Amino acid sequence: MINQYFSMNNINDYDVKFSYCSPVSTDGENLSQIYKNVGSPFSIDVEYAKDFNCTLRELKDVNYDMMILDDRFLYADNSYADFILLQNEFDFKRFSDFYADYSNYRLNTDDISYHDKDILNDGKLGNEKRLYGLPYELDFDLLYYHSVNDKSKDSLSLKVNDSFFENIHSSEEILSAGFKDNDDLINFFGEFVRYQYKRPIENNISSYNFLYNEESTELYHSFRNYILKFTGSDIEKTLSTTVEDAYLSFLENENKLFRGKASLYKSLKENPNISIKMNSLPDNISVINEKYLVINRNSLKSTDVLVKIALILTSKEMQIYRSMEIGSIPTFNFKNPSDESVISYCQINSDMCNLLEKLNPIRIRNIFKKNKFSAHYLETRLILPSELKKSLIDPNDNAASKLFMNVLDVLNQSTMDKEIEVTPVMVVFMILNVFTIAVAIYLILFMLKVHRNRKHPYIKAMSPQLANLTIFGILMRIVYPYFYSIVNTRFLCRMSVVLNFFINNLVYIPLFAIIFRIYYIYTNISSVSYGKKLHDSRLIIYISLILIMSLFAYYGISYFDEYNLETDGSLQYYRFLTCVYDFGTHSLISNIYTFILFTIMIAMTFKIRSLSKKYGDTTFIFFIVILLLSSFLFEKAFDTFLTNGSNISFSSIILIFIHIIISLVTVYFLIGNRLLYIKRHPIKNKEKLVKADFNNINNLFKYIPIRKSGNSSFTFFDSSNKSKSANSTNTSSIYSSFGKISNSYINRSEPSINYSNYRSLAQSLSKYNSEDINFSNNFTYCDSSNNFELNFMEEKSNNSNNNMIVNNNFNENEINNKNEE
Repeated sequence: MINQYFSMNNINDYDVKFSYCSPVSTDGENLSQIYKNVGSPFSIDVEYAKDFNCTLRELKDVNYDMMILDDRFLYADNSYADFILLQNEFDFKRFSDFYADYSNYRLNTDDISYHDKDILNDGKLGNEKRLYGLPYELDFDLLYYHSVNDKSKDSLSLKVNDSFFENIHSSEEILSAGFKDNDDLINFFGEFVRYQYKRPIENNISSYNFLYNEESTELYHSFRNYILKFTGSDIEKTLSTTVEDAYLSFLENENKLFRGKASLYKSLKENPNISIKMNSLPDNISVINEKYLVINRNSLKSTDVLVKIALILTSKEMQIYRSMEIGSIPTFNFKNPSDESVISYCQINSDMCNLLEKLNPIRIRNIFKKNKFSAHYLETRLILPSELKKSLIDPNDNAASKLFMNVLDVLNQSTMDKEIEVTPVMVVFMILNVFTIAVAIYLILFMLKVHRNRKHPYIKAMSPQLANLTIFGILMRIVYPYFYSIVNTRFLCRMSVVLNFFINNLVYIPLFAIIFRIYYIYTNISSVSYGKKLHDSRLIIYISLILIMSLFAYYGISYFDEYNLETDGSLQYYRFLTCVYDFGTHSLISNIYTFILFTIMIAMTFKIRSLSKKYGDTTFIFFIVILLLSSFLFEKAFDTFLTNGSNISFSSIILIFIHIIISLVTVYFLIGNRLLYIKRHPIKNKEKLVKADFNNINNLFKYIPIRKSGNSSFTFFDSSNKSKSANSTNTSSIYSSFGKISNSYINRSEPSINYSNYRSLAQSLSKYNSEDINFSNNFTYCDSSNNFELNFMEEKSNNSNNNMIVNNNFNENEINNKNEE
């Protein structure tokens, strides 16, 4: 027929041959097996998988230069989030990768202006509206009836919500329909919900909820009764009727109505043995089928030549010619009766034009599109027919509700209107959530506790503000996977990677500063103090600058990678959205960076450890190792999380749980043990203590360790008996070095403050009496039961209640200042 048209119009340079894609027996079988192997709650339409695979295989090949594709296939894979299974199984990224872009060629406006605007736009893709498909023909659903059955033509207009609907008992099969054809069944369902419920409405998200919420039970029950009302009581027979069987049954007048395509009207009208009329579906609502002509990008022929042929095949003259020959429906704008092409067609097909003018079209690929996260039509078409038939055969089966709950949205973006199925993994996950919240609250309270005790020398020695910054980073790393649920754009996907690096820095950089500060203290004990340079506030400024620079630096690095949003689709009961990127590369960069930081920190820690043997033990080496282990476990847990497509698994839950426990241990080693120590050994005159001069970091070196072996001055445990002999020896040494004691101070009525926690401080002081330190004779030293008391007393005239300032660290600068006075 096409070549005949070419010959009639003297187009003799081309020979066009048409053929249909023939699937092989193995097409689609592997996909079906994958669904079974992973235990998916859904089953696929294998025949559709075969047809889809066949078409895609020919697009990859060079056998066909051009293809006529249904709108259900043309951009059926177009979705905001990719269904990675189909892409991997059938080896494609985008269908449009195989199409030639008509936009790259100069098309005259007259060549495409006669097409209906909406139909033409459906052939375009993306925000740039690239034209990959030229409108070829149109089709839609109609009701056909025999002339003698005129009274039955509006039977389908019956409303299921009418009170008399249930009272009508059909004793005969009125409607003949080929519902074994899954596309026909989907069309009928779409038309049913639109006519009966006026839903769903595009761009109205809430209008889709009735497909899977508590209303859905009544919906599928009504749909089942509606089918049975017109096709008979045997639902399985109805669902197994082919289009050919339905067509023949109608021709033999076994059924009063036939639901079929508009393109059949010509052949039915021209049949001399019957008198057939057509009628629109209720409210002129019908699913339309748009077909497009695409050029195979892999074709070996000249694309310029193929574009010329495509324009001829889709021209208005060719469409009118095909309508006259085979009854196809042109893609004209029939709502504009003054259009020249419409006038030409309607002169011959006035009945069809009347229906087209009133047509209320449904684009089936959009009716099941709740939002941008919904499954693309390719996946929906793959599983919808099987699940819909389950609910029709067994009214107690809610398979259709479960299906729409999956395909219409992703769980980690909208859960308010979904019923969560309780599984053992979900229970464990909820326990983990409660535990995580409790740990987060605990760490916040812990940070407040550190801040409240920030002036205590044992806390101040560890840079409380920096310690809190590290704890905050640990807290953020614990809750970071939960922030992942808000990642719903590719930009946020990129930012999640940058944020992950930033959070790691939030842990490591303050820790690095703390260790460097301690390293400075131990290596500058007898030197002039530069404490202001390493004061917390100064260090926080440095750290803030480093964090900001690292954030922007890694954001720049992130541009060298590609980020995408993917789902595991209908393989699971729920659909999860996953941010996908080159995890291995980013993990390698992060590990190298972390390794460098930890190498420097470990080197400083070993140096500190060697120096601290004189003063007390340190546990920073263990803290660093544990933190490194915690970091590794977190990355491993997160890797598992990504590998499973953001699904919750026992392995990821266990690893995250271990990460949280180890994070708590690292907080304990960092500063928790010090809070516990000062809680067990409270200071009576704390207000006076915190006013002492510890701005000079060299004055804090004796408070860095809280545990030493042997005769430790600052032991975590009460070892009075163990150090008794040492204390006795040191007592005479300290006493002799201080010289005379003023009797007036000894006889004062003000009770001295006993600091048993620091009973061996004199031992440390004796180590420095060889340095040029002069003690004024207003210092009193007393020995009582191996407990040492250091009291600084200030005398004030006419004041019998003199205050005592206690300096547990023996501030050398203060003493020197007093000597100068």
